Amino acid sequence: MTPAPKKKRLLPWILAGGGLAITAVIVTVVLLVSGLFAGGNKANMVAAPTTSASFLYPEGWIRTGKNVTIFNEDGSRPAEHFRAVNKSDSASSMMVYEAGDRPTGAVTTEKIHAAIDQGLAAQLAASQEDLVYFRSTSAFGCLKDFAYTDKPVIVERDGLYGYSYGYTCFSNRGKITGKYLVAYDTVGVSHRMTVEAVDAEWASNKATLTAIVDSLKPAV
Repeated sequence: MTPAPKKKRLLPWILAGGGLAITAVIVTVVLLVSGLFAGGNKANMVAAPTTSASFLYPEGWIRTGKNVTIFNEDGSRPAEHFRAVNKSDSASSMMVYEAGDRPTGAVTTEKIHAAIDQGLAAQLAASQEDLVYFRSTSAFGCLKDFAYTDKPVIVERDGLYGYSYGYTCFSNRGKITGKYLVAYDTVGVSHRMTVEAVDAEWASNKATLTAIVDSLKPAV
């Protein structure tokens, strides 16, 4: 098998450092997504068994790659990795969450904002080749024809500062639509969330799929 290409890192890792991710007790919650979201199907949502952050994903989705060792392009490993699909065979929806280690050095709001603002600027200036490359190894992964469905914008909520965008591209599953969020929390832990689905699945369940990203809250 040809090894997957290494992802180009968009954020300057001025906050990088060793340490353990902050643990938190995640209370399992069931949320019925119904009238709260217009234009989407109902879905029972449950809390992911993660410690770096809490977020909801559809009940019945299957966690995959639990025992797979993940490495970043710089040789480091995410402090936490959670991946799930909507069905075991021929999955049509997938989500991937990753958290970094808590930095050992001093973290300031200015450093966090500078890192995110620099990453956003690089995202906005990226070529088509780079845009495909950036999303080539997350979830289903893009192969060509990247286009924004929602332009990158700053996200500041729940102690997170980052940016998010929606996109479509062609993957090995055909045409897919996705949403991506990258952010730091107040102690400098990085959080990344990717949710992708084949176009028909996204159109039928857009509210539920985007709710996964919107539900992300850091443990701190």
